[in-house]
Amino acid sequence: MTNAKVAIITPSYRNDFENAVDLCRSIDTFCQFDFEHLVIVPQSDMKLFASLQGPRRRVMARESILRPHGFIRLPVPTIIKLPFGKTLRLREQYYLPGVGRISGWLVQQIVKLCAGDLTKADIFIFADSDVFLVRPFSLEALQSGGQLILQQHVRGRDLDTHRLWRKTAHELLGVGKPWETEHFNYIGQLIPWDRATLDGLIRRIQSVKGPDWQRAIAKAKTVSEYILYGEYVVEIAAVAEPRPIKDMKLANSVWSPDAVIDVEAIIAAMEPENIAVHIQSTNPLPIAERRAAIATISGRVLDPQVA
Repeated sequence: MTNAKVAIITPSYRNDFENAVDLCRSIDTFCQFDFEHLVIVPQSDMKLFASLQGPRRRVMARESILRPHGFIRLPVPTIIKLPFGKTLRLREQYYLPGVGRISGWLVQQIVKLCAGDLTKADIFIFADSDVFLVRPFSLEALQSGGQLILQQHVRGRDLDTHRLWRKTAHELLGVGKPWETEHFNYIGQLIPWDRATLDGLIRRIQSVKGPDWQRAIAKAKTVSEYILYGEYVVEIAAVAEPRPIKDMKLANSVWSPDAVIDVEAIIAAMEPENIAVHIQSTNPLPIAERRAAIATISGRVLDPQVA
């Protein structure tokens, strides 16, 4: 995969625009390979995100990907103003004839699984807009023996939702019942897929559920695209051809409901394999403080001698 074409794919929307700006800046700074960056946003946000476009970056409307498959975005509000200046954020809602209402969360999984239709790249790397790179990023970090590594996170939590997503994946793939306990998962940031494996995954779903694989996933209602891809590799693809599988995370994820983050704790938790930090976008940290934290983390990670 030395000369592989790479596409970085980022689903986003207007509330995460400033985060997306920081992600784009970090990608341009730290990526050590040629890439195409696709930023996928609602049609209504295209004008806002247009400023991010450039020679290696293009902004796409989510509706342009979904409409050919029959998905219709419903005209429902995504932000509701509450008393005392507070707001309630709601996910987009879509409608698929014969299936009914579909959440924007599930639609986002389908958009990622459409990656092969969006670009001619051989490798797809998924990076949410609330991620930022802090170390040089080379393709060698993703590969072993010329093959893409499947990131299998043994340190994951045993959650009911994860077990449900694995059960759904097995139903879509037509394989045996999964374990009752979650020993690992594939959910994270900077997750790489390769085109040949994604094509095989789609063909497998079609062989089990019929040619309209998008509809099959929409009917399933609860799907994790990363668990679906990972289970396909482990249960099907790797049986025919061994694949490199490794317990690794390229991003150090920070989840906190508070409007404060512990920069020192983030830096202390950085593993050598972590080339990025993920500060969940639902964290109510003001953008100026977030950027100050990014600057501190980036500087300290690159030069540990900096106080």
